Amino acid sequence: PVYHLSFRSLAAVKCPNLISAGRCISVKGDFWDVTRVIPVCAVTGEAAGTAAAMLCRGAAKTFRSLPVAELQVALRKTGVILPK
Repeated sequence: PVYHLSFRSLAAVKCPNLISAGRCISVKGDFWDVTRVIPVCAVTGEAAGTAAAMLCRGAAKTFRSLPVAELQVALRKTGVILPK
C-alpha cells in the first residue's frame, strides 16, 4: 500500500518555527505503526529539511504558512513520489 503524509504532521501547532521528522511526527491510531519505519523517517526528514531551507529563504514566516504546493514541487525535483 501507498500512504500519504500530511505536511501538518511535521509542523508544530503551538511553536510556529518548530518542525519535526522521523518518529517524532504527530499521527493517530494505527498510522503510528506505518510511520516508525526507517524509509518513512528518511522521507519526513527530507521534507522537514526542504521546508526549513524554504523558510530560511523567506518563502514564509512559519512552517504552518509555508506554501505546501511549492514544497511539493521542490520535493518532486529530488525524486520524492507525491500524489498529483
